[in-house]
Amino acid sequence: MKEEHFILYPAIDIKDGKCVRLLFGDMQKETIYNNDPIDQAMWFVDQGAKWLHIVDLDGAVVGKSINKTIIQKLSKTFQNKVKIQLGGGIRNIENIDFWLQNSVERLILGTLALENPDFVKGLENEYYKKIVIGADVRDGMIASNGWKNQSNIKAVDLINKFNPSIISSVIYTDISRDGSLKGVSLNETKNFAKSIPHPVIASGGVSSLNDIMRLSDEFSNGIEGVIIGRALYDKQFTFAEALNKIQKAKF
Repeated sequence: MKEEHFILYPAIDIKDGKCVRLLFGDMQKETIYNNDPIDQAMWFVDQGAKWLHIVDLDGAVVGKSINKTIIQKLSKTFQNKVKIQLGGGIRNIENIDFWLQNSVERLILGTLALENPDFVKGLENEYYKKIVIGADVRDGMIASNGWKNQSNIKAVDLINKFNPSIISSVIYTDISRDGSLKGVSLNETKNFAKSIPHPVIASGGVSSLNDIMRLSDEFSNGIEGVIIGRALYDKQFTFAEALNKIQKAKF
């Protein structure tokens, strides 16, 4: 079911068991913000987060769950308190089923969707709205494998292959802005949302409350939420401040 209001997704990116942020998705350009992802998650939940966006960065590169233990602990800790959207290294039906049975609400498929779109198209109705497609984009083209590999496939062309009944939403990440605090790619994100039949979650470059409000103004154009990372960690604003701003807005 489509979300009826704009959703804020605080990001928890996990590398070597720690909560980090990367610059432009470069695994060599990390900043460690918290040695304990559970403590970080609690900080967001205490401020009113209804969702957590969690990525296993090591898993995204290697192609399998690397930070599985800490993510399991996190999902168990916050069971019934917050919904979890998880990505990174999810490459087969066993991975999907495992996490859905371990208190994860939605799974993000990026590399798998690119390399095997028929797999996604073949998912049964039991996965209704449990799948999110990660559209990680450089110059309009999809990147994969933790953004290391660059394809020549247009994001819009890939996404339009998928059945809206299975796909919950699509995360549109502008890699050139991710982790940079340069501001969001508003026009590109809006045009992307208008070009596909799925709701879009914006990602990459959020630097201010104004960025969030500009995106939320496009709710009617299909942008249903935004992932916020470095801006929160660098204390440009708090999650509670962003949530308060959104709750006062009218859609």
